[in-house]
Amino acid sequence: MSPQTRLMWSIWRWPVALALLTVFGLLSALLGQGGIWWGLSWIALASPLAIVAWYVVVVEN
Repeated sequence: MSPQTRLMWSIWRWPVALALLTVFGLLSALLGQGGIWWGLSWIALASPLAIVAWYVVVVEN
């Protein structure tokens, strides 16, 4: 892996992971037929918000 690729991956790793988690949450909410799927969608959609809030409160201070 080249240094430029490694740098790019270190920058985009978390945004890509949060985007995939959000897409999973949206799809599970739209396509799931209740039960476990709605719970998974709540967790998947709330996780990026919780991570951003944690970053703002803990890391920035």
